[in-house]
Amino acid sequence: MVTEKPDDSRDESRDDISGHLLPRLSVDRPVSVIMVLVAMLVVGAIAYTRIPLGLIPEGHEGDRLHIRVDYPSASPEEVEQKVMRPIEEAVATVPRVERIYVSASRGGCWTSVTFLPGTDMHEAYANLRDRMDRAMPELPDEIDRIQVRKWDQDDWPILHMGAYLRGDYADPFQVLDLHVRPELQRIEGVGTVEVWGEAGKQVRIELDQELLRSHSIEPFTIGGRLAQQNFTMPGGYVVEGGRKIYVRSMGRFESLEEIRDLMIDPEHGLRLGDIADVSLKSPKKDWFNRIDQRETFGIEVKRAASGNIVGISKAVRAKLDELRTRPHLEGIDFEILWDQGEHITESVENTQQTAMWGGLFAAMILFFFLRAVRMTAIITLAIPLSILITITTIYFFGWTLNLITMMGLMLSLGLVVDNAIVIVENIYRKREEGVAPREASIKGAGEVGLAVTMATLTTVVVFLPLMLMSDEQEFSFYMLRIGMPVIVGLLASLFIALAIIPLAALHLSTPKKGTEPWVIRKARGGYERVLRWVLNHRLDTTIFVIIAMASIQIPMEGMSKTDEGEGNRKDIWLAFEMPAGQTLEAADKFIGAVEDTLSNHREEYNIRVLETYSRNSWGRIHVIFNEEEVTAWYAVAWDGISKWAGWRETTHLAYQEIVDDIKERLHMPPGVRMRVNWRSGGGDDAAVTLNLYGEDTSILVDLSKEVERRLGTIPDLLSVQTDVDRGGTELQVRLNREQVRRYGVDPRAISGNIGYALRGRELTRFRTDDGREISVFFQLEEVDRQSIRQLRNMTFKTAAGLEVPLESLANLHVERTIGGIRRENRQTVLTVTATASKADAEKLFGLVDQAMAGFEMPRGYRWDKGTRYERIRDSDEAQQFGLILSVTFVFLLMGVLFESFVLPLSVIVAIPFSFLGVYWTLFLTGTPFDVLSGIGTVILVGVVVNNAIVLIDLTNRLRVDGHDRFSALVEAGRHRFRPILMTTFTTIAGLIPMAVGNARMIGMPYAPLGRTMMGGLLASTVLTLVIVPLCYTYFDDLRTLAQRVMGSSVHRSHPVSGGADETSSEDDGAQTPV
Repeated sequence: MVTEKPDDSRDESRDDISGHLLPRLSVDRPVSVIMVLVAMLVVGAIAYTRIPLGLIPEGHEGDRLHIRVDYPSASPEEVEQKVMRPIEEAVATVPRVERIYVSASRGGCWTSVTFLPGTDMHEAYANLRDRMDRAMPELPDEIDRIQVRKWDQDDWPILHMGAYLRGDYADPFQVLDLHVRPELQRIEGVGTVEVWGEAGKQVRIELDQELLRSHSIEPFTIGGRLAQQNFTMPGGYVVEGGRKIYVRSMGRFESLEEIRDLMIDPEHGLRLGDIADVSLKSPKKDWFNRIDQRETFGIEVKRAASGNIVGISKAVRAKLDELRTRPHLEGIDFEILWDQGEHITESVENTQQTAMWGGLFAAMILFFFLRAVRMTAIITLAIPLSILITITTIYFFGWTLNLITMMGLMLSLGLVVDNAIVIVENIYRKREEGVAPREASIKGAGEVGLAVTMATLTTVVVFLPLMLMSDEQEFSFYMLRIGMPVIVGLLASLFIALAIIPLAALHLSTPKKGTEPWVIRKARGGYERVLRWVLNHRLDTTIFVIIAMASIQIPMEGMSKTDEGEGNRKDIWLAFEMPAGQTLEAADKFIGAVEDTLSNHREEYNIRVLETYSRNSWGRIHVIFNEEEVTAWYAVAWDGISKWAGWRETTHLAYQEIVDDIKERLHMPPGVRMRVNWRSGGGDDAAVTLNLYGEDTSILVDLSKEVERRLGTIPDLLSVQTDVDRGGTELQVRLNREQVRRYGVDPRAISGNIGYALRGRELTRFRTDDGREISVFFQLEEVDRQSIRQLRNMTFKTAAGLEVPLESLANLHVERTIGGIRRENRQTVLTVTATASKADAEKLFGLVDQAMAGFEMPRGYRWDKGTRYERIRDSDEAQQFGLILSVTFVFLLMGVLFESFVLPLSVIVAIPFSFLGVYWTLFLTGTPFDVLSGIGTVILVGVVVNNAIVLIDLTNRLRVDGHDRFSALVEAGRHRFRPILMTTFTTIAGLIPMAVGNARMIGMPYAPLGRTMMGGLLASTVLTLVIVPLCYTYFDDLRTLAQRVMGSSVHRSHPVSGGADETSSEDDGAQTPV
């Protein structure tokens, strides 16, 4: 047998190195510790008052750039051929491009360019801008610019509001532009103020077709002459008196009268004003913007780069109140729809309340267990100190206190007291054993110093794969902002527990602990009996554990899984995709009917305001609810319980009930698709898309019909739609080449005249009296471009000087078109969308797979389940990778602590039991497993093993002191029962406000994260106290077996005789690290 003394000395020396240094320093240098404490308090208080507030973290550039090209009135097919393909080819030459997504619709083209991770986005923007400048000459003459945009955080408005003008204003837009916008721009910190709601004025030249025909003049001719007459051209320089004088030829129009007097036919003295109406006015709007079904103007306030968001928000609100009182603005009222400063203030208050309640709960739970006020105060001291250190670190990192960093603070609230609990508990255990207070503080903290250090590091390391090892830059960026506050808070709590708690326990604590509650005594007695039974009936317990773990299939199959969060409960976004060819009046009629339906249920839905914006083929309604009076988590919880129990009548429907009711009441006509909460997550959770890829759009259309048929077999589907369903009709003019050649008509003149007459064209720019440059737009009068008959009768001059109508030169056909053309990585994409009655994305994707089984496509064509499916799949893979990596890191740390390859496995078994609690908790509370639930599951890996660590660590110490395995496990369980319960319930207490409240933080779904961690902690703690000792016995038997095998192999390799040699062999085997 190996003597115990050497092992004990080695263990004590290890403790001296790892854990005794800080506690001894704390006790021996009290003044130094107090000075450090005061310094932390002072610096923390200063950082708290000066740390900037923000809505989301700053510094994320994103990995995408966007291109917008407007091609007015052009069909999707025309946009594809003339704009989309050249843009696509140019973008393909930009370095480090990962994905090109191009969408062509009527009137323009939109491109999203995704770059590889690690790309310098400033360089990428410069390269893309250069390629667009080179592509510009290849585009049609009507396109005057290509817009390249990169996402900038300052582009997100601080305030978004609507402005009503009730008075009799001749030019309402000018009133806002001249009297409101400058006042808001003068506020300190404000960058830009945008006002919209009316198209800018332009010089409109509207031709009279009858007069054109009577004078035998074509629009194409007039347009060319106008473009040639208005110019400014550099002309070199002349030298006069030794000075260089630059020359510029000026041919600009100076007034509308000058444009009217432009000579069109000098021979007959015909001027432009004789055949056209020339005026300065706004064009007919092709969109409308309303608030509560009233026409309104929109105002957005954006900040300068260093502006204080909360301060700007308050200043703007004060300025609006002042503007309302001015006599010349008496008829203006403002409706604030979005206030970033208000959300930030609300989030900070929410976090402060959570911290206060979490700390209060922790203190109450500690006092219940300890029954000692001073001891409770000592442990609770870790919460404010750790938070102040974390805020100080955030401040010196140059970060803001925002939604993401505050989520990290909320997560750390219940965790930061764990180390203090274990150390204080051990200090008092030493005192009970008769150790002097000073030595008890040093040895009590030092004895468990390595264990609490490793327990802390296990929680720290689980954030490493989340922060550093994800291919998604955006995910890693935000996880760093969540994880860093947790990591700093935990490391701070470790420092406080080892350097400050021993001193506080020495000077502030009472000599004895309070009387232990009878509930704890009874529970401990029951636990000891259960533990003894488990250790004596290992096979029976193992069967029970297997059955318990098998039950996880029930919640896994019955629980919904989604990539969308629960979302914000303050508003709903309704987006409508309508047929591309319909008129604005038809869109107005449909959107107006939706507004009427929503307004008729205003009280039932608790609607504060409706904000509407629509074009002819796309519209959206933003339904904003009244602010809830109940915001505190406890009031929210009580409100929910009261309604569930029937004690209180609900004055309006719940959020999900409103969504369901809206879907039921709004019946979509053919070709119209509605998406709910499209802005918050990219789509309705009850809808999935199938993308068909290929080159020929007509083949894709034919394939989509078979896909529609197959998807139609899925039960409970509400609708199946394709891009074709949202298309429209167009009149195609097909030239008869033989007739055109016989009459001697220039084909370009036919195309140009039709384009000038119907679509119109911006010819040049005109400088107004106030110095603004506006466009000169040229088109037929509206009465002359309203019917197909007028188009048929449009005449063209032949080579012989005669005039022939268009119908003699071309055939006119009405054809159905698709709503838009989309291409991804230089392949055309056609989308089929299936909408189900219930929201469960994972199950819906499974049904789609079944329906599409055996679907064959031509060579070069393929299909997939869209970007949303890829996002869910990538998220699952990332979470699995994070779990595996986190478990690996925890295992490595446990190997360092236990000096064994096998014993860490007895700690790792606590992890799957936490998953059992997670799935059952989410299933019973009806909470879907979303992205934050997955993050909570990974974090649990590092949290749930902490209790097992301190339990196994004490077991090993007792065995070193001479206890057999059975008694060591029972004794360790008895000693660690209370601290394990305390650490668990204090952590859960800190999570209660997050899990139960509504977490009103602009849609950040905190509740699933809180519920995930609470369920996992409860299950793992209950089972850790029983199952971890059981697994310890199994792995200890395995270790013993391995040592015997290795020892016997060594013995066979070096055969010796004699008792001393046998003892030596046994000793060698015992020292083998297994």
